[in-house]
Amino acid sequence: MTDRQAFTQEQWLALVEAAPAIARAVASTAGSAGQSESELGAFIQLVEQAAADAPIGLLGAVVGDTYGRLAGGLPAPDRSDLYMAGIEAARRAGAILDVQADPSEAARVRAWYLSVAQKVAEVSREGGVLGIGGEKVSNFEREAIKAIADALGANAPEEGDESGV
Repeated sequence: MTDRQAFTQEQWLALVEAAPAIARAVASTAGSAGQSESELGAFIQLVEQAAADAPIGLLGAVVGDTYGRLAGGLPAPDRSDLYMAGIEAARRAGAILDVQADPSEAARVRAWYLSVAQKVAEVSREGGVLGIGGEKVSNFEREAIKAIADALGANAPEEGDESGV
């Protein structure tokens, strides 16, 4: 079992900050600022729920520390290009997991990151007119999720996939 002590402080921070960066990357593809706000709000609720469910092992530690960092609100991003920052955070987290974590635990953390991306994308219907029609996940969001999965070294989830946590 891999625990937090297997990582340097810098590596651990990269794992903890990956989920917010991934959520921002997906939300940045939303059609409007209001949709982005809704999606980021859903991300915070998702992390709260995952922390309450208290998964064990490495995933539980990552979720718990992510929740702790979010307790004061979603920190302001360091960069203006949220999409690329999210892809870079996913790539960094994937590389750290490859080197430092037990493969099964790394797979669980990757699945959680991807479930974050998928659930953020599913919050607001996009396209359509006055809330009628549209699609649950836009093409831009699907492409963002695929890019995040590739960066993590994982497969993109199917819409509605609940396998993360």
